[in-house]
Amino acid sequence: MNPETIFTFTCPVKTNSGNKALENLPVELSGLNAGKPLIVTNIGKVGRTAIRTLTDAFGDSGMTLGVFDGLADKVNPALIEQLRTTFIEEKFDSIIALGGGTIADSAKVLNLSVALKTVDVQSLSAQTPIRKSLLPMVVVLTADATGLETSQQATLNGRVLCSEYLAPGLVVIDPRLTRGKNRKIICATGLAALGRALEAHIGAGKNPFCEAYSFAAIRFIKENLPSAVRNPGNKKATLAVLNAVAMSGCAFSAADVSPLHKLGQVFQEVYNIHPGIIMGMCLPHILGDYLHQGRNDLSSLLYPLTGDDELTQTPEDQRAGAAVSVLHFFMTDLYSALGKDMPQTLKEAGVPHYVMEDILEALDKDPDGMYLRTVFERIQDKTPVTEKKG
Repeated sequence: MNPETIFTFTCPVKTNSGNKALENLPVELSGLNAGKPLIVTNIGKVGRTAIRTLTDAFGDSGMTLGVFDGLADKVNPALIEQLRTTFIEEKFDSIIALGGGTIADSAKVLNLSVALKTVDVQSLSAQTPIRKSLLPMVVVLTADATGLETSQQATLNGRVLCSEYLAPGLVVIDPRLTRGKNRKIICATGLAALGRALEAHIGAGKNPFCEAYSFAAIRFIKENLPSAVRNPGNKKATLAVLNAVAMSGCAFSAADVSPLHKLGQVFQEVYNIHPGIIMGMCLPHILGDYLHQGRNDLSSLLYPLTGDDELTQTPEDQRAGAAVSVLHFFMTDLYSALGKDMPQTLKEAGVPHYVMEDILEALDKDPDGMYLRTVFERIQDKTPVTEKKG
């Protein structure tokens, strides 16, 4: 990249990661002039233990906590309006989102609603001007994150709100909350992070700072996701995966929106399926298309995927194909470890026919709808890429 190229990069997210990272929350909030946070979460997703671990971390800090654990699986405007009223009446001054995906989206929309004094949440749209900092917001990641928690985006009923002010000021990654028992979930989480980081790394809009985040995220996933999938209780591996998740969101915010991201989001919105599951299905197809068409800088992926030795030993004109091959074997290894637990087609995922029609309708509204349809058709009910014989 030409260092004289003009670019903009903003990442307002501070990261606290490691053992007992949660215990630093009172100090961090005090530094933001906050002392009465409202914790919002979905108890069905994170569980009682995670909520108790978070609240216990405040110990004798003297801070007053509010806890709302009834968030829905989608951002619910009516519920956000109720929370907004409670937030103002009880004089809360900050928000802590415990969990990933729509939990973080709900917290971002709540923050925006309070800061802009928006009574009707449904009126918020992509055109809503966001010109000032919002209230202090923290995201505490759990194993089912998607990578968008640290991004500058929030999704509200299919509408994408975007502003650097929507990104949380702090993300906390504590191994007590990143370890889990579900191998499928940690795999989906890792694949979502990998997909966003890969496309940020090769995208036309990348810059040196974006590449730094995407490089680290790709390396972390490559080195740690297989171990986390085989043993979700592996503290070191799962913590590394969630660090990659946080970095992928920062890289994504600085990159162009990609087909892989769009497909994952549509399925999450319409069918409430983890976007990483869909992104894992689509990744080999989309990268294969890029390679065949000579699009994007696939050769730049070889370094974060393999390291110095492999890069220097591979002729420059073969690096793109080598990178795709490395990813092919990486994906094959993951799916082999999970077997039938991780679907590779929409049929295996149990997506019903009527939902597919709704998804196609949503895809057709996208400027890239024609291409997204072709990928959709390839993941419906055909031999997964990872099982093809070369």
